[in-house]
Amino acid sequence: MDQQESDIFQRLKTMTLKARIYDKAGIPQKGFSVALRAASLAYNARLLPLLWEAVAAVCRILVSVREFDAAVKLVESVMPQALECEDCELAASLFSCLADGHMGMAGQARAGTLQRKERLTKTSESLDRAFDEYSRIEDIQGQCEMMAKKATIMHLNGDPVLANDCAAKYLDIKRAARERS
Repeated sequence: MDQQESDIFQRLKTMTLKARIYDKAGIPQKGFSVALRAASLAYNARLLPLLWEAVAAVCRILVSVREFDAAVKLVESVMPQALECEDCELAASLFSCLADGHMGMAGQARAGTLQRKERLTKTSESLDRAFDEYSRIEDIQGQCEMMAKKATIMHLNGDPVLANDCAAKYLDIKRAARERS
């Protein structure tokens, strides 16, 4: 990688992080424009792993502004290519975003309908995949977040036993992390 490619790589990473910061700070509109510029620049530079990271940032922002259907469609369209990169952190982020999108769509569906149940099932599957990816890279915070979300879904599905199992697993992960440090 020459100096110019290295500069573009660093600039794209910074832009993607900046978009995530704007989103977490409650200014998703600014983050959206930064993420789109990062995606465009990554596409033009043919840096596909960074393109998928920028798309993940766009999807996170779409979920933040309650555009769940658009986020799900975008994640599903890039998921096969992103998985080819074999980047566990990226895959975990995309699966987590997919779960959030499905959960948002489930929340918009009427209670007790088949559509809501299907969305909750897809949410649970995506959370499991995200948890597996976070486990591969030993990201304790990511694992805990996925378990907390899964416990919430199990509670919403009216399954307190599974919800308690997920909560116990959450506590086990936290305890094991404290013992390691």
